[in-house]
Amino acid sequence: MTAPVIRQFVGTIPDKGQSQTAFDTNVDAFLDWQALQFAPDLVAFGTFASNTAAALVAANLPSLTGRALDAVRVNAAADGVEFADVTAAGWALLDDADAATQRTTLGAAAIASAALTGTPTAPTAAAATNTTQLATTAYTRTAIPDVLNASGSAPVYACRAWVNFNGTGTVAIRASGNVSSITDNGVGDYTVNFTTAMQDANYCVTGSAERSISVGVGDFGVTNGSVAVGSVGVRNGNGAGVLEDVTTAFVAIFR
Repeated sequence: MTAPVIRQFVGTIPDKGQSQTAFDTNVDAFLDWQALQFAPDLVAFGTFASNTAAALVAANLPSLTGRALDAVRVNAAADGVEFADVTAAGWALLDDADAATQRTTLGAAAIASAALTGTPTAPTAAAATNTTQLATTAYTRTAIPDVLNASGSAPVYACRAWVNFNGTGTVAIRASGNVSSITDNGVGDYTVNFTTAMQDANYCVTGSAERSISVGVGDFGVTNGSVAVGSVGVRNGNGAGVLEDVTTAFVAIFR
């Protein structure tokens, strides 16, 4: 490329010894010459500067072809530049304003009060661990039997509902778990109503009674056909097969 040539004014240079008219004429001619001659020179100089800059860039950068989404970096030898392949996902992270926005872009959980999704995993602690370490399902299955003093490898099933109630006079619950009320159906006949229903009626009912009147051995059991997801019927009878109220009844449900 060729540097611009600075032209000189070829007309008569204005002189202070000239007449006013001649001086004005020469000044006008000089200004006209500037407008006609210097402007193209300035454009040429701008073109020269642009071409020089482009040449310097071309001499120091690899080809730009196909590199629309890539980033320029100093190479490992620190003596030149090269392109780093950047995916669209990578550019999305670079465009994020802060780390919190980047975690949102990545679909990652927040650092505080994280709401994990999918199937997150963690190391399983020893059964006797008593720290703030997170508990895995494997730890839970091992630790719960130990807490309940249950030995062996057989599974442990929890009680789903229980009640201790007074079945004489006005029926009253002394204490309970997942039992909302007791319905008095008549002498020695009760219905235990669950607060939260069972998933089905295939549960196990166990119960016993402390009777105020004792005739024979007595009997306490489930009423035929009364096992439902929301309640279960129980009856108490004496050894003569006669129903009677009980001072204390115990019922527990397992599933």
